[in-house]
Amino acid sequence: MPNRVRLRHIRCFLSVAEHGSVTKAAASLNTVQPALSRTLRELEAELGQPLFERTAKGLVPTQAGETLRRHALTGMSQIERGIQLAGGYEQQHTVSVGMLPNVARTLVPKAVSRFKEVAPDIDVRLYWANVAEIADRLRQGDIDCMVGRLPSLEHMAGVSFEHLYSEALVFVARKGHPLADVPNLTLDDIDRELVVVPQPNTIIRRELSKFTIGRGMAEFSNKIETVSFEFTRAFLAAQDAVACMPLGAVRQELANGQFVVLDIHGEELIGSVGLSFMTGRDLSPAAAQLVNILREEARAYA
Repeated sequence: MPNRVRLRHIRCFLSVAEHGSVTKAAASLNTVQPALSRTLRELEAELGQPLFERTAKGLVPTQAGETLRRHALTGMSQIERGIQLAGGYEQQHTVSVGMLPNVARTLVPKAVSRFKEVAPDIDVRLYWANVAEIADRLRQGDIDCMVGRLPSLEHMAGVSFEHLYSEALVFVARKGHPLADVPNLTLDDIDRELVVVPQPNTIIRRELSKFTIGRGMAEFSNKIETVSFEFTRAFLAAQDAVACMPLGAVRQELANGQFVVLDIHGEELIGSVGLSFMTGRDLSPAAAQLVNILREEARAYA
């Protein structure tokens, strides 16, 4: 780190990155805008490049700013943890887990149920959000671990991943759909239907795009984009549509015969599901206990 960068510079920088505004960041830090702007200019001068760019949505980190933000979040989390331990506040009464949608109906409920049976005095706090937000919470120390599909590289700075099992993205439709019993389907067959797909910039959309682009199709012609599996399941039940979803999100509907898996597959649709941790951060005894139960449930699930 350059010699004249101080902790106050990092705090100010992180606050501006969080709020997207110097004015809001100054208010959150109980300081005034000119003082915070001066601190930010000092940091940019020391690093030799701008850390933010002004957009219609406010101040957004540049590439250098985003790199600094990810690493600074990790460092501040470690400092806060050290302060807690030095002050004797190491007892933890809450375990916090970030979960991605593909495990919200399968792995996590069973593991949390078992954990609460053996640790009723420990609260479990579950965060459901996109991978970028959950990864940020992991770096900040707000959550102990993240459960879901393997994050993309841009979300892995300072994060370690433990593989638990492999899971496929599957094309599904309601029982009785015209494509339900058709063998050896192609993307052209799927493209004649209304298709529900994950939103852009999600892990599973990127996996789907790798599959479709590799077969000469950039986008489906008629599609709905959503991250809500609840919407997708309800929509499929009432419409002659097709959806691409993680197997775990529709396992119940497949088991009871409401949905069927269409006959189109590819290695690109197989993804790794596992646990993500902040590298170098020790888990509390309670968090470690829940993580071990998650591992056991994953072995049984797979």
